[in-house]
Amino acid sequence: SLKFLLPLAPRCSAFCSIMPPQQRRVLIVGGSFAGLCCGRDLKDHYLVTIVDAKEYFEYYPGILRAYLHPEEHRLLSSLYQPICDEMGVTFVWAEVKSLNPVSKRIHAKPVFVDHEKVIEFDYCVVTTGSQYGIYMSVACGVNAPSECLWYPTFLERVIKTQSQWGELDERFLAGRRQHFERELKVLQHLSQDKGTVVIAGAGFIGIEWATELKYAFPDIKVVIVESRGECIGVMPKKCKEYCQRYMDDAGIITVYNMKYDCITATDGGSCKIHPDMAAKGVTQIDRVYMAVGVRSINQFMPEECLDEMKYDKGTGDVTRGGWMVCNSQMRVLSKGESPIADGCVFAAGNCCSVQGFNFPKNSCPGEEMGSAACNNIMAMDAKRRPQEYGGCFGWFTPKLKEVHWSFTMGICATSLGPWDATMVVQSKEPGSGYTVLTGQLAAMQKEFIRWSKVDQNRMGYMGRAIFGLVH
Repeated sequence: SLKFLLPLAPRCSAFCSIMPPQQRRVLIVGGSFAGLCCGRDLKDHYLVTIVDAKEYFEYYPGILRAYLHPEEHRLLSSLYQPICDEMGVTFVWAEVKSLNPVSKRIHAKPVFVDHEKVIEFDYCVVTTGSQYGIYMSVACGVNAPSECLWYPTFLERVIKTQSQWGELDERFLAGRRQHFERELKVLQHLSQDKGTVVIAGAGFIGIEWATELKYAFPDIKVVIVESRGECIGVMPKKCKEYCQRYMDDAGIITVYNMKYDCITATDGGSCKIHPDMAAKGVTQIDRVYMAVGVRSINQFMPEECLDEMKYDKGTGDVTRGGWMVCNSQMRVLSKGESPIADGCVFAAGNCCSVQGFNFPKNSCPGEEMGSAACNNIMAMDAKRRPQEYGGCFGWFTPKLKEVHWSFTMGICATSLGPWDATMVVQSKEPGSGYTVLTGQLAAMQKEFIRWSKVDQNRMGYMGRAIFGLVH
């Protein structure tokens, strides 16, 4: 396929910016990795609108370093409006409140107005992603249970009633960057006082945050608490051993087989010290970071499209479940059976659960799902309007396809500070895969992925050419 050469072709403004009125309307809810991927795939064929509750794209796999070096965020983020202008699609800065699959419309609340906006669509792709962190109130915790440090707080209700940093308003890029500056000052004071930080969860986020934090602030005592018996349990043995060895050498304390509720108990307003932690020299806890679990943010979808949910009794927030259920064609299902909206609503990325698969929740699987959804939108459209598709004798008419495991879905890179990392391929099941790179080479490879992916999402030629070979 020569698809990867398309980004390099010269653009013609007369054809790219003026679209004939007969073109169908595609609505993309959420503008992160999968959302922008769908926008790029569909922009030349449909009237595309991207809706997001915040004004910027953010490269979440590298976001931890921005808390220690806020200037790094310039390399990890971009405003949606210039991206969408370059792409030739419409951007709407609004929080989606509801999606009606019967009338094929959404109600969205724009940032600067009090009334809701109605947007109709012929096809829709939902790519709203997920949040990190289990729903838990933690003594000395950084965030409210309904938000997480690693993902911006952009839901209006949470900002106004629950957020620990709502006054910053992270829907704005300036507010997000102020948050990095504020957290850095807290860590600088902790370093001066030789304080103790506890990180709940020894998965990817927990390991990366612990190693970045210890590298930047050696005087802070960093402790990781994990309910399982080892770090990053889904990775192959060689990767786990390498990460554990790095943390031991760096002086990071790891405490395994300990439930997270031990850090919720308070003694005069502070965390009690669990005996297992005390045995490893922990005498105080000054700050707790939650880095375990993922939560859905599909609150605008009809309940029949979501899997089983658990709710917080006090706030009504979803604490578990709530993932959109899709079939292998990425169509959103009602009660796990029939597609909604005549099969015209799709989902991709961390926001959904695909029947028969257990895809990891990161950017590569999200973009693969997005590509499948875009193909199937065009295949559906070709059946309805065959005269507009096909080329020579219909040989190039799009056909429905199913998402499947690909090589890129099994790639996982874990940073261990700025100059070390591991890279695993073929990771499908817990413990599977091969550790192919460690050390500075793996760190350099991860940086290259970061640079090229951000460049692609900024509509750069190099990034689009590189990842045009992948999807």
